[in-house]
Amino acid sequence: DKKIKSDLKEVIYGTLDGNIYFLDLEDGSKTRAPINTGFPIKGSVSVDPRGYPLLFAGQGINTNANAQSDCKLRIFNLLDQSLLFELSGNDPHAYRAWNAFDSNALIDAKTDTLIQAGENGIIYTAKLNSEYDESERKISINPEFSNYRYNSPYGTGLGVENSPVVYRNLIYFVDNTGFLQCVDLNTLTPVWAYNVTDDTDSTLVLEEISDNEVFLYTACEVDLQKDGGSAYIRKFNALTGKLLWEKSFKCHYDANVNGGVLATPAMGEYAVSHLIFYNIAKTVNTPGYGLLCAMDKNTGDIVWQVPQDFYSWSSPVLVYDPKGKGYLVACDSGGKMSLYDALSGKLLDSISLGSNVEGSPAVYDNMIVIGTRGQKIIGVKIK
Repeated sequence: DKKIKSDLKEVIYGTLDGNIYFLDLEDGSKTRAPINTGFPIKGSVSVDPRGYPLLFAGQGINTNANAQSDCKLRIFNLLDQSLLFELSGNDPHAYRAWNAFDSNALIDAKTDTLIQAGENGIIYTAKLNSEYDESERKISINPEFSNYRYNSPYGTGLGVENSPVVYRNLIYFVDNTGFLQCVDLNTLTPVWAYNVTDDTDSTLVLEEISDNEVFLYTACEVDLQKDGGSAYIRKFNALTGKLLWEKSFKCHYDANVNGGVLATPAMGEYAVSHLIFYNIAKTVNTPGYGLLCAMDKNTGDIVWQVPQDFYSWSSPVLVYDPKGKGYLVACDSGGKMSLYDALSGKLLDSISLGSNVEGSPAVYDNMIVIGTRGQKIIGVKIK
């Protein structure tokens, strides 16, 4: 009601202050009042891919000043911003007490299914039983859950902080112990598994070349390994679990601000379809305090690398011109946003956003939207 435009493109941004903000992409003005969840949102929010007015938001921290609450996954009605459903991560069936939801919710449009990974060692799947009447402006859900619970042979820190990836009936995720799993969603049974060495916050990336050529890329941080540890970047056959290549980078250990790969890689397309791009934090053997690099997807060899003055947890993002030439947008903990030629690694431009960027840029056409630790959401145009 506050802003009606026939061509409105809305930015929806969950933040650490507990609010979900709604902004006009064009000018950053408010399109509606924020939803106040009361507790910090560490991950991203998800919208329903069917165009249903459903918003999914996970809570990442269970305290806010003197207030305390179980961490919850919340589902909101975007017709009136009311709370439709909440799921507590304090689950009596969980093998781990920590109950946060940092992962993005996934929605399968064909089967009306919600998939949500928890930090309690449970992968939740639910038939939503969604009913949406657009003409009457009414929506309802009645979730029915079937969940996957597991233990890890590599430690007690169960739970998933990256967002799971789904290919057909298979779901892929890595937990805080470095336990990579491929699970059949139809039967909720494991298909294959692998020890990726360390805690993994970086979301996996999946690449489909053909029915028989499906690949999975993983990258871990330096946490469980402590001092002297390495970030391992690996490529797997996603269908069989066979390791295809592995590269390692020595990184500094810090109990509070980990080194290694915490950002999700960017998968190249068009003119850079042979490359995958990584931000590696706190590298030891390079000048500066981090490394931005392009790697050959077939071999893992470094094609180019640019040392960074600040570490980065923000995921690099690719944009393309009409001819398919690729450009890489990367942000760092010093508050700098840089634009690179993705093929050569040449720096084209950089600007200051004022403070640490941990989130990842969202891009629509020539507009980049990014939030900072300085409590600002910023729109940046690419010219």
